[in-house]
Amino acid sequence: MTTEPGFKELQGKISSALVKTTRTAGQIASDDLAFHRSINPEVDRLLDEQNKRLLALARDLNKSATAGTSTSPPQLTNLESVEDGWRDIVDVVDSLLERADACLDEFTGVIKKLAPSRQDEPSTANAKRPLSKREYRFQNIPKPQRLFNTVPKNDETTPFKPLLQSKPNAAVPLQDSLVTAIGLHGSTHYKHPYETEIAQSIYPDPAFVQSDPIPYLPFESTTAIWVDTPEAVQNMLQHLKAAKEIAVDLEHHDLHSYVGLVSLMQISTREKDWIVDTLVPWREDLQVLNEVFTDPRIIKVFHGSNCDIVWLQRDLGLYVVSLFDTYHASKLLGYPRHGLAHLLQRFTDYVSDKRYQMADWRMRPLPQQMFDYARSDTHFLLFIYDNMRNELLKKSDMTIAHGNLINNVHELSKAEALQRYERNFYDPEAGYGANGWNSLLKSTPGTFTREQFAVYRAIHEWRDAVARTEDESINHILSNQALATIAREMPTEPSALLRHARSSHSVVKNSISNLSNIIAKARVQGANGPNVWDLVKPRSHAHKSLAVADLAKDIPKANERAEQGESMTKITPARLGTSHFWGGILQGMWQSISDSKIPRRSDEPCLALPLPPLTAEIFETQGLNESSISAHEPNDPGTRAEHRFLKKRKDYDEDVFVIKQFDGFKKRKPNEMQGGPEPIPEEDQSLRADCEVRGEMERLEIPLDDAEDKQAALEQRKRKQERKAQKKVLKEQKRQEELQQTNGEGNFRTDSREMEAFDYENAPSVLHAQKEMGRQKGGRKGFDPYAKSLNAPKGMRKVQKEGPGRSMTYQS
Repeated sequence: MTTEPGFKELQGKISSALVKTTRTAGQIASDDLAFHRSINPEVDRLLDEQNKRLLALARDLNKSATAGTSTSPPQLTNLESVEDGWRDIVDVVDSLLERADACLDEFTGVIKKLAPSRQDEPSTANAKRPLSKREYRFQNIPKPQRLFNTVPKNDETTPFKPLLQSKPNAAVPLQDSLVTAIGLHGSTHYKHPYETEIAQSIYPDPAFVQSDPIPYLPFESTTAIWVDTPEAVQNMLQHLKAAKEIAVDLEHHDLHSYVGLVSLMQISTREKDWIVDTLVPWREDLQVLNEVFTDPRIIKVFHGSNCDIVWLQRDLGLYVVSLFDTYHASKLLGYPRHGLAHLLQRFTDYVSDKRYQMADWRMRPLPQQMFDYARSDTHFLLFIYDNMRNELLKKSDMTIAHGNLINNVHELSKAEALQRYERNFYDPEAGYGANGWNSLLKSTPGTFTREQFAVYRAIHEWRDAVARTEDESINHILSNQALATIAREMPTEPSALLRHARSSHSVVKNSISNLSNIIAKARVQGANGPNVWDLVKPRSHAHKSLAVADLAKDIPKANERAEQGESMTKITPARLGTSHFWGGILQGMWQSISDSKIPRRSDEPCLALPLPPLTAEIFETQGLNESSISAHEPNDPGTRAEHRFLKKRKDYDEDVFVIKQFDGFKKRKPNEMQGGPEPIPEEDQSLRADCEVRGEMERLEIPLDDAEDKQAALEQRKRKQERKAQKKVLKEQKRQEELQQTNGEGNFRTDSREMEAFDYENAPSVLHAQKEMGRQKGGRKGFDPYAKSLNAPKGMRKVQKEGPGRSMTYQS
């Protein structure tokens, strides 16, 4: 972009015009336009003229912006066409911004503009222009999965069987590894074929030694090898077998495929880089790479291997042993960010172009920019691994638990490698599954009525069926946002339904009438259908194949045999899937813990709260099922809640004595009872009966340990009673002395209880009571007649007036 003499003047005019137009448009609210139209026909006419003028300007701008490009301008005829074609308008604006960005880069020198000679300059027709961000992501490419030797099927209901044809580096033979097992919810699946090898793998010695990082080769002066033939795969395999560490990464495409496609695989050693085409028809023959991928002597470095491990199993039949995930290393080292782009900047100062991250990696041949981006993901990864390994070993503290950081990363990486791919089954009734509606509605389940909920489930089931048939992603058929909008609006008119769908897929446009019928039918059925809260509930984790009560009966006998040395596993008491105290509140927490990838012992309980272990005695009386428990619930809400599984309580008359809680005797801690119950002495029984009648005693149950403790308690009680009796005698003697002294002075009262005259002369002062309060005998405070007046509410304090100058509000 060059600065011409009149550019600033033109820019100023455009800016002022935009500001003026914005201010004018904001003077009247859009909701009031209909009112002004109704009261003034002239306003109605002017608004229509301005609408036509603005639409014409928008059409001209879009036409000019798309000139010379493959993008066609959107057709804007009315307000509804603007709403329907808003995606096309956004694409035009994105294209303009990208072209402006490229021009600014050339102007500032970030990108050097090539100036070839006239002889070497290509013609305009053959010149390749740079692709826009949208063109990198959305390509009209024939689906390569239809040419695979094994075409993927999206309607299979059987468990996924590993694609392994052979098992190199095996500790367990292949035929013994491909066996089925029962999952947590009773579902059948195939076991991980390399589960034993991964769990027992030992990382090589260089993984535990600090050493200088090996520098990477210059990125600009080297290139990667494209691998798309069996011969190229064998040549690459020979180099990989000689390496001690390799770096691996994948590029995945999931827009035009129901389950997704591994479109590219990048592999790097210290000396070379390879980019493997995984869309070739013979892609399953890449299983020969298991000779390296499952070799425990070769460390495989990934970054964020969570999805890569599953994709390798699903598409290529590849498994990984001795995995090192730099993502988990960055987490344990406390880095502020954990993405690969941050690690590249931290250790290599290389900045990757993230606009290719979501590109369509099915393109063949790959553009050079995408080729370089894919190569950069693994070219520097081994150098990053060296630095992070040294840092982990340096920061490890062997004196504390879990202080060995390098071992922690290895264990977390093993947990990633032990993942299994399972097919995405869809349950239209309950909404379970990876793409089910149950998980989508858990965040906001209260936003739908019964009719809307029925429409939501019907459209969701239709979308999943169409996506499986067309082998497209569900979001490409219909986005989640559009699905929720259709459920709330429940349109039946084809134009309104198409406007809310906002889908560019041809199957949606061709199925508008069918969708209208589905919505109308679901709306009628939903009037008496279930509510959202009836179906959107946490999934139970109870084992359906084994009753808790039946298991509890066998626990004591089985554990007794195990303790005697018999060859059997000790049984742990099972737990119900739903807590009778907490209900279903904690089930989401239990599910998150059970789905955690951190290794856990098989006998370790999976709980969110530190609950005490259950014992078999709890299940002696009856089984823990909902019907039996509800049948024994007390009807009286005031009845004291007693634990139904506790044994019969003993009466208070056995092995207890009653004491005063408010006097000097303190309750001692009860110990285990050794002897049988003994009767309470008669004097203690009379004392307890007297105290219970007066209501001054609180019953405390203290089990008596032995005869010595009982005798000590009785002796202490007797001494206490003797002291009370002595005090009572002394008090009575003092009272008799006072009476005799009063009779001697002649002031003894007769039985008539005549009142004596008040001596005002010798009475204490009331006005000066405050001064004489401290002169009372015994240190007691005297009567204060003004005590209550001091507790009266106080008046508001005097407000300080502000002086001249800046007020307190504006002082800084």
